[in-house]
Amino acid sequence: MKRLSRFKNLFFILLAFSSTRLMAQNFCEELIQESVPFRYISEPSLEVKTGYYFFSNSKMRKIYNKGGFDIQLCASYPVWNLSKWSLDAYCAIEYFHKSGRSINGHQRTSFWSVPVNIGIKPIYAINENMQYYFAIGPRVFYIHQHNRSSYVNKNNSKSGVGFFVNTGLQFLLCDQLSIDVFGEYSYAKTHFHSGNSRIYTRNIQIGGFTFGGGLGYQF
Repeated sequence: MKRLSRFKNLFFILLAFSSTRLMAQNFCEELIQESVPFRYISEPSLEVKTGYYFFSNSKMRKIYNKGGFDIQLCASYPVWNLSKWSLDAYCAIEYFHKSGRSINGHQRTSFWSVPVNIGIKPIYAINENMQYYFAIGPRVFYIHQHNRSSYVNKNNSKSGVGFFVNTGLQFLLCDQLSIDVFGEYSYAKTHFHSGNSRIYTRNIQIGGFTFGGGLGYQF
């Protein structure tokens, strides 16, 4: 009986020691996980965005009824990573089309543009599933205007260089898919010739603001 009692006591001691060791190990692992911050690593990505485009020029807003929908195809490639920060190379091609009427004659006109943005995109990881980004750089644009008026040229095509600023929040849905909300400002000035020496024309700002969202894929 005494020998059996000793074995029981030894068994309970070993069981208690094993349980305590397991609890201590789990506690230490939790402390390590909490004490080591996550490291954000940016990945190459491709994104489709759409938003509503507002002309910043008041006359352009009157002619084209404020603005219209804009679609963008964007690509980012990481060039530098540091803890929660990343610096990406950024490129985007856009398409915008809008019809309207001249201010005084109410004659039909249409406008479409294909801008290309090239720049840098700093990214800050707020947490594992949300990042803030900011992109800036030059904006190369091509525009075409078609007019049904005897006072100005029927077709006007222009190209030039401006700049853009883009900012937003990106939310990771899973390992490769993400959604984001963004705002963008663009500056692009051009000169439309009327074809009539009696009609005064001047440089006009055709850039503006875009607000919208997008769906992205990380490679």
